[in-house]
Amino acid sequence: MIIVERAARFEASAERMWKLFDTEEGQIRAERGFVSAIEFEGQGLGMVRTMRTEGHLADGYVKEKLVHYDPDRMEMTFEIIDTGDIVPFAGYLGSARVIPAGPDACILLARSTFTPLDYVPEEQARAMSEANYRLFFDNLREALASGEY
Repeated sequence: MIIVERAARFEASAERMWKLFDTEEGQIRAERGFVSAIEFEGQGLGMVRTMRTEGHLADGYVKEKLVHYDPDRMEMTFEIIDTGDIVPFAGYLGSARVIPAGPDACILLARSTFTPLDYVPEEQARAMSEANYRLFFDNLREALASGEY
């Protein structure tokens, strides 16, 4: 199993950052550049999102289900339930937690765990996940700096 974690401080309140996770519009904005569209089925725990992929991932789709959701602690976890045959991982869980750092800053802790399929070297699988995190964190910084959130 591979574990990829990243934590960073942001110049925004935890509440502002949480809107990028807790709203459909925020999730779409945060995934820009490697996800071209997201369709949502349901709300809250159990919600399923189908992401149309692009960019460094192959063109296709991935389905994820929200398996942990605690808005009071500002944390959530998604599990891939359909790889679309483009994500070469099994048992993928991706989680995020927004931690207040005073009134005008926050820390984002993001973590993913997965097992690469037998034809994908671990270092390649880790590099794919790390590339997603770089894009994701850059998107969050851009969205917060723009004042959209």
